[in-house]
Amino acid sequence: MPLALHHFNVWAIAAGILANMIIGMLWYSPIFFGNIWLELIGKRREDIAEDDAGRSMALSIIPAIGMVLSVALIVAFANASTIADALIVGTTASVGLIGMSSFNLLLFENRSVKLTMLNTGYYMVALNVAAIISTLWR
Repeated sequence: MPLALHHFNVWAIAAGILANMIIGMLWYSPIFFGNIWLELIGKRREDIAEDDAGRSMALSIIPAIGMVLSVALIVAFANASTIADALIVGTTASVGLIGMSSFNLLLFENRSVKLTMLNTGYYMVALNVAAIISTLWR
């Protein structure tokens, strides 16, 4: 059966995008891992100008849309119907695709293992949440 637009719940995708943005804001805030992240990228809070941070936050909706739509597509193709199915999809997308791509950059660009793990952890949480939303809210 070919996928059609009716296989996707627009509200679930919107909720997944919103969840992705909120998780990112919290993950990289001082509440969670913001101070560690700043240390790992070699910056101080003062180094990040308000304008640059605001612009980056606004533009981060573009990858959020792409990731959530991709996860919704994988959920539909996998015919995921349970939270366990959703976690398999979210973990495969985050660790299997993003994490392994990041690991490759670590190998060839001498990136920090801690930074790679911190960033991949964000994607793991965000994409698992998006997968759960797309799976349960059809």
